[in-house]
Amino acid sequence: MFKKRRFITVKKEIARITGKDNVRCDAVELMAYSYDAGLSKAAPEAVINFDNINQIAPVVKILYQARIPFLPRLAGTNLSGGTIPLKSGVILNLSQLNKIYQIDTTNNIAVVEPGVVNINLQKELDKFGYFYAPDPASQKVCTIGGNIGENAGGPQCLKYGVTSNNISKLLIITPEGDEITLSEKDAGPGLMSLFIGSEGTLGIAIKAWLKIIPKPKIIKTCTAAFLTIEDSIKAATKIIEAGVLPRALEAMDKTCVDASENIIKNPYPGESEAMLIIELDCDDENEINKNIKEIKNICDNCFSNFFRVADTKTESEALWAIRKGAYPAMARLAPNVLVEDGVVPRPKLPEALKKIKAIIKNYDLKASILFHAGDGNIHPNIIFDERDIEEVKIVKKAGYEILKTCIDLGGSISGEHGIGIEKRVAMNWLYPTATLELFKNIKTSFDPENLSNPDKIVPVSLDSRNEIFSKTHSSDNKILNNILNEVKSRYRADAQSVIVGSDSNSNKNLENENNILSLSALTEIIDLDRENFTVKVEAGIKISRLKELLKTSSLYPALPDYEGTLGGLIAGNCAKNIKNILIGLDIMTSNGEIHSFGGKTLKNVAGYDVAKLFIGSMGAYGIILNATIKLDSKNQDFFEAMPGAVSRTMSTKTAEAMPGAATKDHAHPATTTSAGRQTARFTPGKYSRRLKKVFDPKNLFNSRLYNIKKDSPALSGKDVSSLKDYSMKKLHKQNDLFKLSEQDK
Repeated sequence: MFKKRRFITVKKEIARITGKDNVRCDAVELMAYSYDAGLSKAAPEAVINFDNINQIAPVVKILYQARIPFLPRLAGTNLSGGTIPLKSGVILNLSQLNKIYQIDTTNNIAVVEPGVVNINLQKELDKFGYFYAPDPASQKVCTIGGNIGENAGGPQCLKYGVTSNNISKLLIITPEGDEITLSEKDAGPGLMSLFIGSEGTLGIAIKAWLKIIPKPKIIKTCTAAFLTIEDSIKAATKIIEAGVLPRALEAMDKTCVDASENIIKNPYPGESEAMLIIELDCDDENEINKNIKEIKNICDNCFSNFFRVADTKTESEALWAIRKGAYPAMARLAPNVLVEDGVVPRPKLPEALKKIKAIIKNYDLKASILFHAGDGNIHPNIIFDERDIEEVKIVKKAGYEILKTCIDLGGSISGEHGIGIEKRVAMNWLYPTATLELFKNIKTSFDPENLSNPDKIVPVSLDSRNEIFSKTHSSDNKILNNILNEVKSRYRADAQSVIVGSDSNSNKNLENENNILSLSALTEIIDLDRENFTVKVEAGIKISRLKELLKTSSLYPALPDYEGTLGGLIAGNCAKNIKNILIGLDIMTSNGEIHSFGGKTLKNVAGYDVAKLFIGSMGAYGIILNATIKLDSKNQDFFEAMPGAVSRTMSTKTAEAMPGAATKDHAHPATTTSAGRQTARFTPGKYSRRLKKVFDPKNLFNSRLYNIKKDSPALSGKDVSSLKDYSMKKLHKQNDLFKLSEQDK
């Protein structure tokens, strides 16, 4: 009764904004919004339908002031309970907001509302010879707003990236009702990257500027079958090692393909246990034929018992119907399907799949297994009947064991489906309590009253016992330990620090600084995974030195010729495509806590994307200790290495349109000044200041950035880079200098 009265107090005021018929409280309507594609259920107090994006902010303000929880909802296709109103409250139904405002083929941008269905956008773009890269299996019903909330991927994300790689700007409504624009070109920390994948907990995206790509002239679909799953994964790995980057590299097991016979005829030999779909695109026929020949040879050498190239578009679509129809095919076999979403480093796929199959067999369950073979994302589809309470318990227990297996193998609990309600407990296994508290504080910085989709992502109860979490930062690394001890000492003394790396951007204004904290001695490669095409390296290493070391292993980072350090490049946002290759970051906050975000998996949507928030943070949020980045097997120049580049023979027009590629109004990073991209003046705004308090509440790190007087000019990118990369050679110990000698190494 109290909850009903709570909404009644604002119902009329909201109805004046949206129209009386758009405010629904009847039982049937509430029941329809009490569930989504996950397993959880909870009814809201009311449903508000919107037919104009300008209605959203004033309604949110009313709800926020009345302390009524709310959450945005579109198609409700998410698989982790992300749109379930746990605290009752109000559903903000945005599904009618489905306008495509603009398709701009000059600047390669489409401007859309959140309710635009993914496949409908693709159909409109196709008329102009363009496409939008993220293509989830649910694209016939899922929306762009939902894709943003979950940071959705799809088969094409192997080559073109997930949602966060394909958005240039967002207009959002914060939980307090502020209307703000976030852009990848913004100076300062990556707030837009933090927002994408936040599942409606940090606000509501009401308009998106999407990167669109000219359709390649040639698209070829191949398929191969194997007698074992291990052989299929070996083939997928060798395809990547050969320098061939398909637009999609998908795998299915026999159960999945057999189930699809309800939809389409199974073309594979009956003894096949695993199947690959390999799709290539290019503008040059000779190039694509060469790649297909190489792929066939690789599959043959991995004991493939079937290989075919689709001759027609119809045949290609039939192959994709098997893959994208896997979920409905399994759903025909039982009332319910649990779709798990673990992810592991690609070389760990065989071991992960072996253990997952054992878990399914141990619990006597029936499941098919789909996996994105190119990026290590695994989707076991377990069928069951939710009316059988005991069976539900067994299925959930099996799901948790699958997630724990992924964690044990260096992976994560979600590659693209998010956390929502149903994976919150698993966050305790993936992160230590201190990091979960950090996530909770990030949520609070945007939503002080915890009203926007509350109780999602972060566990309600943090479990400090943490039976799974195994990451530890106790280290024999004397340099790191000295930095840690110094930071803790300064925190206790409220002493400020200027974080610096190399001497690439010397600034005379800093010669009198007496609180320098140099990271120039952190120069080691921690982990080079040749098979996974990743490297974890300390932040103080020079980019030129990193390239030189990797070259000996025939691996290449898609980074510009930059004079400074890797940490400086990330903190200064000095390479436009850094967010497309950065997959992991270890940072130290001003109180001496060390946090790990991401890792060796190519996809990870478990929690807020703090790694990409630190791009452009300029040393003010924390110290970047090391980074994990994706590598390439070809020594392409920086421009060609941009994510989305189809081939060396691709037309200039097409290459310029790729996500991450330079545009006419944005200089190529390799031709910018030594300060790199971060040339715009940065003045901290409301939310970047709040986040500063989350990571550095005493303003001890690079304090000038967040302690600007009204009559003081904002710092330029060059000034900020100097804070990171100023030379230590002229400074003296009596100036309270913390500097590590070569002997400390």
